[in-house]
Amino acid sequence: MEEENVTIAPGAAAENTPKFGKFKDADALMKAYEELEAEFTRRSQRLKALEKSKEREPSAETEESKPAPSSRGEAESGSEALFRAVMESGEVRERVLAECLQSLKGVPLMTNGTGVIAPPQKPKTFAEAGSLALGYLKNKK
Repeated sequence: MEEENVTIAPGAAAENTPKFGKFKDADALMKAYEELEAEFTRRSQRLKALEKSKEREPSAETEESKPAPSSRGEAESGSEALFRAVMESGEVRERVLAECLQSLKGVPLMTNGTGVIAPPQKPKTFAEAGSLALGYLKNKK
């Protein structure tokens, strides 16, 4: 057979070569993969060791961390102890109250014993009036 002279365009040669991203060649890519695999193995082993040590530790709540029993003989919850501590400190109590009132700005508060009432509903059609009356009669106790 007769051999043909085949010329490859410069762009075609680049298309046939594999791409390795930021790595120069396959060897550099393989070396980076092996390093990554070794680091992953080390981290997995470290995680497993930490999990085992966590299982061996006694529970976080020991006799020392339990709240002291109250005068009634029952253990206080953390929120109850916090409430008592806040109520004993006048400065903290005033600060908490001030921040609470600040967050309620724009909310109508009862000052003289009267409540906030909803505006009256005024029907515009007979159908609306009928549905309001039925709703009133059904909800009346």
